[in-house]
Amino acid sequence: MKSALNFFSKDRIILYVYLILSIVISLIFYNQGPRRFNNLIIYRQSFFHLLDHKNLYLEYPSEYYDIFLYHPAFTVFFSPLSLIPVSLSLILWTIISSLFIYYAVKMMPVAEKAKIFLYWFVLIELLNNLHSQQTNSVIAALGLLTFIFLEKSKPKRAALFPLLAFCIKGYGLVFAILFLFYPEKKKYITYSILWLIALTLLPLPFTGKDYFLQVYQNWITCLIDDHKVNFGSSVMGLMKLAMPSFTENDLSKVQLAGLILFAITMVYNWIKGTYKTKKQRLLLLAYTFLWVILFNHTSESPTYIIAITGVGLFFVANKSSQNVWWKPLTLFVLAFCILVNRDFFPSSWPIDETIPPLVVRVLPCLLVWIIVQIQLFIPSKIKNFAMEVEISRSSSF
Repeated sequence: MKSALNFFSKDRIILYVYLILSIVISLIFYNQGPRRFNNLIIYRQSFFHLLDHKNLYLEYPSEYYDIFLYHPAFTVFFSPLSLIPVSLSLILWTIISSLFIYYAVKMMPVAEKAKIFLYWFVLIELLNNLHSQQTNSVIAALGLLTFIFLEKSKPKRAALFPLLAFCIKGYGLVFAILFLFYPEKKKYITYSILWLIALTLLPLPFTGKDYFLQVYQNWITCLIDDHKVNFGSSVMGLMKLAMPSFTENDLSKVQLAGLILFAITMVYNWIKGTYKTKKQRLLLLAYTFLWVILFNHTSESPTYIIAITGVGLFFVANKSSQNVWWKPLTLFVLAFCILVNRDFFPSSWPIDETIPPLVVRVLPCLLVWIIVQIQLFIPSKIKNFAMEVEISRSSSF
């Protein structure tokens, strides 16, 4: 048993697992036909729509189902994969999606055992993300990279990653809030403005002046319209499930309350100076990862690679505290991650009738978010939350 654990704790072996699973998933889906990699087709075709000066955010049923919902700059990011055969594009995209999160974890300024834990902890949700060829693992990696380069006192680079995430999905910008807890704030803000200008202008060579403004007008319209129809796999979705009378107006109120609480939490920790310990900075990072999904009306199953990364960071931050609840809570979250992935069970099993998928998806992350919220407001008193136990140093990260 120990030799097996040592084997699967090697960086090289974990990397091979990520690569092999990515390739296998891409080959299976390619053989099942275009409807199994519809999102990839959307990403690929968006670049050609940009070149043809078409509205990126309309339906194109002859090419794919659903619509393009990303920032205009994303079409340029993805353009190299648009210009190669679909089969190769699918394989490379799944590998890129895996390697982004793998190398971001590898660069994290935490102990080696903590990295190994994160590699395996996020794997189930990574596979779920790969099944739909979505960008969420990249966004999670960019959030980690923001933290990594802020920790390295490199604000110029750190400022780039939230804006790259923003240019994929708008909510990725939330990671920029972390700059509050580090020095050289003016430098960070200056480079953020410069990066934002550069990234915003990225489509210009392909659009020309006339179409450039129209592209961004279409994007803003799409974002506004998208808000009207979704409750998401979120706190609001959970409330809608519990209270069918929950309306879009109620959704806006809950999101506003969540935004205010997020702002208060960040400002409180900034003013109090609690962020001066790495544990507290990790908790702030975890809180951001969880909040951006739980209060996001567009959250869906594949986006939970972001939230689960936040849960993993929460466990890493708390492992050194040696709390008795650490392992049971870890197993609880993992169990729910498996339950929510119906591919693990025969289709004849009545799982959906027993526990609604939305409950399984949201509840564990919501529980962890509440605990993190408590820790961020009363860090000195969190020991009262659970009984402390003595364990040897060798078992800790």
